[in-house]
Amino acid sequence: MKRRIGLVVVILLVVAAVLAWRTYFQKKGDGDVLILSGNMEVTETNVGFKLAGRVIELAVDEGQQVQKDQLLARLDNAELAAVVTQNRAALQEAISHLAELKTGSRPQEIEEATENLRFQQAELARLKQDFDRADRLYKQEAIPTSQYDAAKAAYETRVALEKSAAQSLSLVKEGPKKETISASEHRVEQAEAAVQASEERLKDTTIYAPGSGVILRKNVELGETVATGTPVYTIGDLSSPWIKVYVPEAKLGLIRLGQKALVSADTYPGKTYDGWVSYISSEAEFTPKNVQTQEERVKLVYAVKVRVNNPDQELKPGMPADVRIELREPPSPPARIAGALPAKPAEEPPPPVSPLPAASSPETSNQRSLHPRGSIDRLTR
Repeated sequence: MKRRIGLVVVILLVVAAVLAWRTYFQKKGDGDVLILSGNMEVTETNVGFKLAGRVIELAVDEGQQVQKDQLLARLDNAELAAVVTQNRAALQEAISHLAELKTGSRPQEIEEATENLRFQQAELARLKQDFDRADRLYKQEAIPTSQYDAAKAAYETRVALEKSAAQSLSLVKEGPKKETISASEHRVEQAEAAVQASEERLKDTTIYAPGSGVILRKNVELGETVATGTPVYTIGDLSSPWIKVYVPEAKLGLIRLGQKALVSADTYPGKTYDGWVSYISSEAEFTPKNVQTQEERVKLVYAVKVRVNNPDQELKPGMPADVRIELREPPSPPARIAGALPAKPAEEPPPPVSPLPAASSPETSNQRSLHPRGSIDRLTR
């Protein structure tokens, strides 16, 4: 019986010694490691249409991996497609009219104007002879005044027609004015802008993935009418998640940007993920109620973001995780600026000059010899 009691006592002493040893070294290492807890978060992107309309196609579903520029959804675009066709036709019309102006008059048009001028000149010559004859007879009082006036009017009318035909031929040969061509060019530019605007609106009826990620939420259903800017999908970037933790004010001076950290999650016990400090808040705040730390809560903490490498996308949004920041690791030295002059070595201070022994009076010597401890205390202080 006594042997059993002794054996039990020995076992208890060994267990107590092991626990004391572990507690001692754990406490000794806790000052070099900061362990914090938080939840995984990812960068979320809400993707929606720039126009209002009815959804006619949803190409992906929740949980699906998407790549950049992959088709996500489409709106009914029949009306906008008709507007694009109409604007393109107007553009072609404007271009054709401008080309016609720049080409100038056709040879047939010049020939027609020339023939018209010749005809007017021939008629003018004939009517001039009639008018000259009527003028001579009128002066001889051989014809009445009415006949003279008719011959004169016919001649003057033909003079005007001949002049008009000559001007028409000149205009046909010269072609359109520079101002007319410039105005036609501006109409072409206006038509091109209308086509471009309508095509952009047509493109806005289709949305593509702005980047690679995972569809976290599908916010609308097929056939639903959505307003401008309504989020259709929410895409999360799982390749680089992050955790927001809260560092006590007393430990903030030990945290540096770029400082390495290890992240572990309860879902994958024994596995750690490399991370680094990517953000340190410059403003203090009260400890959130949902944050639990191994140390006692303090009133003021600072938010710190830790980015995590997640190549296999095992870490998901909302997953609880622990962050272990090594405080013993010195911060990285600042990068040397290219072209900067090397730092000058610190100059060694000059050697101390030994003071000359001062002549002491017998009275002073007696005081020093009588109170040597007082001198040592003053030096120590």
